[in-house]
Amino acid sequence: MGRTGEHAVVIGASIAGLCAARVLSEHFDRITMFERDHLPERPANRAAVPQGRHVHLLMARGADEFENMFPGLLDDMVRAGVPKLANRPDCIHFGAAGHVLGTKHRLRDEFTAYVPSRPHLEWQIRLRVRALPNVGMVNLGVAEPLFDPATRRVTGVRLEGGDTAAADLVVDATGRGTRLPVWLRQWGFAPPTEETVDVGIDYATHQVRIPDGLFEEKVVVAGASRRQPLGLGMLYYEDGLWGLTTFGTAKAAPPGDFAGMIALADQILPHHVSQALRRGEPVGEVARHKYPTSRWRRYDKLADFPAGIIPLGDSVVSFNPTFGQGMTMTSIQAANLRTVLESGARDVARPLAQLTAKTTYPVWTMNAIGDLVLHNAAGARPWWYRPVGALFDQFLGAAESDPVLAEWFLRRFSLLDSLYMVPSPRLVGRAVRHNMRLWRAERRAAAQA
Repeated sequence: MGRTGEHAVVIGASIAGLCAARVLSEHFDRITMFERDHLPERPANRAAVPQGRHVHLLMARGADEFENMFPGLLDDMVRAGVPKLANRPDCIHFGAAGHVLGTKHRLRDEFTAYVPSRPHLEWQIRLRVRALPNVGMVNLGVAEPLFDPATRRVTGVRLEGGDTAAADLVVDATGRGTRLPVWLRQWGFAPPTEETVDVGIDYATHQVRIPDGLFEEKVVVAGASRRQPLGLGMLYYEDGLWGLTTFGTAKAAPPGDFAGMIALADQILPHHVSQALRRGEPVGEVARHKYPTSRWRRYDKLADFPAGIIPLGDSVVSFNPTFGQGMTMTSIQAANLRTVLESGARDVARPLAQLTAKTTYPVWTMNAIGDLVLHNAAGARPWWYRPVGALFDQFLGAAESDPVLAEWFLRRFSLLDSLYMVPSPRLVGRAVRHNMRLWRAERRAAAQA
């Protein structure tokens, strides 16, 4: 690997920060990670990651990306008890916008999925980063980066307490609360424009112990729809507990206690799953979390940007968490950083921003269409969002009983084949023909009744 510099600093030991440190370790002599929050020695929820208590999906693409960065990670997670979903149609119940897919046919081998809790995945990655000989972790916060106006570059960081650390590159992995736009103004640069969608997500999560053998599914997802603003996710994790998250879209409030969660499950889950949940025992207290706005900071559109600093992860873009794509999209950003560094580019920020915009655009756009058209989110929308959303609603309706269409959707939703969820004319035609056959069958049945 070509040497890029002597010392790099990563602000924040989130999953994005850990992945950044792993990539940087191939190109810098030393990497120092600064994290204000205490980093536990075992899997545990952290105060700096309030969303970590709620269910997280690791998409198939994300599992592949993390394995590329940390070889052996997936097998080690399985040895630690993380469920590995068998390639059977009864291991997952997946509902999207009021439609249920993937229960009528066997999925392909590429859909083999891993179901770690967020704290466990972060801990497994942190173990591997800590083992890197040129990476150090310091339990200390960063007050601000050091900016040199003469060279127009960031030269290091000022730590809480006043000490400084020089660096050839600083990575901002501080998440949605990033202060980089504020720092840019202070240094005389324009901040990035922002694209936002007011999704109005409200979460309530309980850990539940359910007796073994009551049902086969290990992942149960029932997404919100135009008519039903509430959704539910159940994932079976490595500790033998189920994470049960209920959520509301467009500012709808989810049930705040176990009895209310069961009542919602009775409405939107298969009967055998809701009945098994009724036999469950809640563990601990309900955790609440609000996610009002999805946000994409368009660093790729800036004409001027300081050298020596880059944002990564949620510092750039945070997606509606009910789609379950956040960790996977962070892993793709880290892969983009690796691509840029391996290219030998001296200006890391600009090509990284452009490459991240390229991988972000298709996922952000489809999420925005889903939120604004199918989930009642507030906000302005291009004229073409509504017809595309209506077309996709029809496509999902056909995919409920057409395994070819379901397979295509699940592979794209898992970000495997392509980040663009645009069906070919052949698939659109198949969906139209399928729905027409169903419509004619319903008309005949009604006429004979």
